[in-house]
Amino acid sequence: MNYKRILEKDQIRIILEEHKGYTSETIEFKDKNNWVPIIGSNSGYSTLNYYINKNRYTKKLYFLKIKKKKIYYQIDDDDFYLNLDYCLEESNIFHIRYKLSNKRPLELSSLLVNYSILLRDNPDFKWVPHLRPEENFVMGDHIFRSPVIIYKKENLALAFIPDLKTLQSNHPFQSFLNFNLKTKTNKFPQISFGFGNYEPVKHIFFKHDSSKLWNIENGTDLTFRYYIIVFNNKNKLDILQFINDFFWKKYLRRDLYETQEPQILPYKVNVKEGFEAIFNRHNYWGEFFINGKECGGIWERSWAGSKKKPIDYIKPESLELHKKRNTTETASSDSEIHKMLNEMIFNPEKVKYFDNYSRRHAFVPRTAEIWNNTWFLNIRTAYAMRYFGELWEDYSLIEKTNRILNTLLNLPRTQGIFPSVIFPSAPNSSVISYINGVKGYLYSDDYNIVDSCLAMYWALKFYQDFEKVNGIIGKSKELLDLISKVQKSDGSIPVFLDFKDNKLLIKDLLLHSASSGAVLMFLIELYKINPNQSLISIVEKTVNFLKREIIPIDKWHDFEPFFSCTQLPLNFYDRYTNSHVMNTLCIYWSAESFKELYKITENSEYLRNGEYVLALLSLFQQVWNMPYISYNTFGGFGVQNCDAELNDARQALFVRTYMEYYLLTGKEEYMERGIAALRAAWTLQLLKEYQEICPGNIIGIETVDTVDKGVIYENYGHTGSDYRVHGQITFDWGVGTAATATAYVKNHFGDLFLDFKKNLVWGIDGILIKSFEFYTSKIVIECEIIPNKEDIIIKAREVPEPLIEIILNGELIGIFEKVKLEQGFIKILDFNK
Repeated sequence: MNYKRILEKDQIRIILEEHKGYTSETIEFKDKNNWVPIIGSNSGYSTLNYYINKNRYTKKLYFLKIKKKKIYYQIDDDDFYLNLDYCLEESNIFHIRYKLSNKRPLELSSLLVNYSILLRDNPDFKWVPHLRPEENFVMGDHIFRSPVIIYKKENLALAFIPDLKTLQSNHPFQSFLNFNLKTKTNKFPQISFGFGNYEPVKHIFFKHDSSKLWNIENGTDLTFRYYIIVFNNKNKLDILQFINDFFWKKYLRRDLYETQEPQILPYKVNVKEGFEAIFNRHNYWGEFFINGKECGGIWERSWAGSKKKPIDYIKPESLELHKKRNTTETASSDSEIHKMLNEMIFNPEKVKYFDNYSRRHAFVPRTAEIWNNTWFLNIRTAYAMRYFGELWEDYSLIEKTNRILNTLLNLPRTQGIFPSVIFPSAPNSSVISYINGVKGYLYSDDYNIVDSCLAMYWALKFYQDFEKVNGIIGKSKELLDLISKVQKSDGSIPVFLDFKDNKLLIKDLLLHSASSGAVLMFLIELYKINPNQSLISIVEKTVNFLKREIIPIDKWHDFEPFFSCTQLPLNFYDRYTNSHVMNTLCIYWSAESFKELYKITENSEYLRNGEYVLALLSLFQQVWNMPYISYNTFGGFGVQNCDAELNDARQALFVRTYMEYYLLTGKEEYMERGIAALRAAWTLQLLKEYQEICPGNIIGIETVDTVDKGVIYENYGHTGSDYRVHGQITFDWGVGTAATATAYVKNHFGDLFLDFKKNLVWGIDGILIKSFEFYTSKIVIECEIIPNKEDIIIKAREVPEPLIEIILNGELIGIFEKVKLEQGFIKILDFNK
């Protein structure tokens, strides 16, 4: 006899039925008067299965008891003790716990829950945290930043989410998710989650090898939990925002308000140490002349380690040889790097190998070259240098900023576009060589319009926030004229251009891609300063392209998946998940563009589009401190859904975007995510103070407190394992991004942001808010302030009264005028000494 039991609430229920040898499980949703199956165990199996090699085993579960919101099952045999409970946590959320331990030593390939998705095939929308484009590929917990699988078909959708709190407290073995639309043995799409081995392969996917068994000692705690969330009549934006809010409230918000970690220093210290690393310890600043103007810049690449080769200057007659080296030999070197890093994975001697690698590359040429591209963008770093130069009255920083701007404005231009790479032939020389463009790390004869637009975007930011320098608007208009010529009929902007015999040639690479978002950022920024109808016409066509061709299928392609270390073919597509490769840079460019376009037009559709794109970006943020990674991962961001980086330097670019979405929407989550990303931006800085919370980033580096003190590695775990990146340092992509985000936030939000519009107080730099109270003309704040913080920049918006009294930690710090509060001011922390 089969025993059937049901746990039901409103429009959702779970049905458990005992059969001979197994216990089936089905979750259903009541749509009108019909119960529709959403997800359930595979036919003939209980949900929990264990594998030995390729052999699959299951066990029958026995009913224990039922309560109003929970139903309990158990197993108690020679192999396992299991206590299983299903909790109907909310009207659409099941929280399922397997409290499991083995009663004898076992050797298993994996221990997983397996589900069939019972909705129809060909989903209208789906999301996976990582791609798995081949048989036996999985989604390893190395990339569990905000891990969720989403499947939507018509009016019904489901989300499957591992319980990170349980995973944080119990991680005896590797775990992974899997999602497969291309099943051979099941007629329904499959979701799996549990414990099992995997290893990084290629660059970077994760492969499960069922022939590899792991030994489970008697009495091992194998407890894990997960959530299944069901949605009815919710659009993609509603679903994504619900899930991001779920992650944020369950995990990240708690960490944000209980501790200031991973921030352990005032950002002033981080910035100063970063600038010291660039300008003094590595001495990576160079000066030269273009068109008789005093120019300068930060060289592009260095290496960690005590031995460093002197700077090599490239003379015009040596340029062709250097170009060849960086288009052939460097590519070969990168392949060697990736092969070696993959071989080192799981090697207990990893630190020794990494140190040997760094020493081996101590004499890799350090070339006097300046890049203006998406990653290595001098003018973006110059924004931070100018802000802190003025704040600290450091005129040498301001002078360097002026030289960087002169470099950008005096580069030779062809119809508005300019070279990406600059080679002075000697110190203080006026003989300069150039490379037209870059594709990832490699030189190219093609100009790169995305890189030119991003450089001029930051020049326009400089124009608005610091100084209306002659030439910025004129050079921007020249670039605008070129964009108007090359824009395609569908509204997209090509990426690579060439000029032969004065004839403009558009290259096929990345045509009709989401790279157009970067151009859109530039166009909108120019429109804010110099509005005209022809410009807005180009903008509208580009926006419509993104809305029509990119957003519906989430085809977020830019240069990085194809010309960086991943080097995927341009037609790459994951047939197992029916997903495109997605890169966070073009997602960010589009989210930023929609935000700014909404501010100009007040068209709510642009804000909805922007929030959808931002919701995708949020799923790349690390909402927890991953216990199996050897540093504090809280708040950082990944790169792609086909690579493994954690805390990548790009996270600093996203800070401003999140904070400004908060200003527009009032949604606190956006501000909190921005604050968390800013904390994460400094986490990988090489300072001895980070030894305790970031040991994996520092272990084995002998130069943490000497020549490499203050540098920031571009990311962590790039190999797909718990190791730092190799010894390469790029100052614009690390120190530069973090310092620029810090400068922008201090300039526009301060360290303590008083939001009278929402009656909220935000601690941003070393300030942990405990409580606050708004009165008619007074605000009372209790907070913790990070040690050694000497002052606070206080800034406010929409101050309602002419004078506001501020009481901080029981002390009156002053009565301030509305204008002063909204402009921002510095308060010295005498009471904190």
